[in-house]
Amino acid sequence: MKSLVFLVLCMFAGLLVLGAGCTQPSSGPATQVPTPVPTTAQPTIPPTVATPVVTPTLGYIEGPLPAQYMVDVQVVRNTVAITPTIIATYRGGKGTNFVYSMDVMVTRSDGQVISKSLERPQVNSILEVEGTRGTDRVEVFINLVNGERYRIYDQSLAFRSYN
Repeated sequence: MKSLVFLVLCMFAGLLVLGAGCTQPSSGPATQVPTPVPTTAQPTIPPTVATPVVTPTLGYIEGPLPAQYMVDVQVVRNTVAITPTIIATYRGGKGTNFVYSMDVMVTRSDGQVISKSLERPQVNSILEVEGTRGTDRVEVFINLVNGERYRIYDQSLAFRSYN
């Protein structure tokens, strides 16, 4: 009988402890909620995004390739030998799977324009164009499978420069 009374008293004391909330850890110091400060509305200026310029008469987009289509082309001029060749080498890149063709257009110093094209270029594919012993303008265009055409290189290259 004593054990039954003792058990009932322990259960009662346990209920009082649970009811008092003593089993939960303390929440620490009270945190203050900051009072909102009214602010004046700032005018929103839309961000300026550089959009590529399409040249309708020439049919290409001026500017670099978008990042997902980025490829590299190396253009060198043979200045040692008698033949003034211009060599464009396709080096590939992140967007190589999107490249349909590479076009090289050389406007020679004698006024003649020579264009060569390479479909589905592979890494280290080359296009050679005969230049002059003067200064020739070299343009390289990349044609993508989606129909867009980008001019990625435009330089005037001298056969020899004496510094």
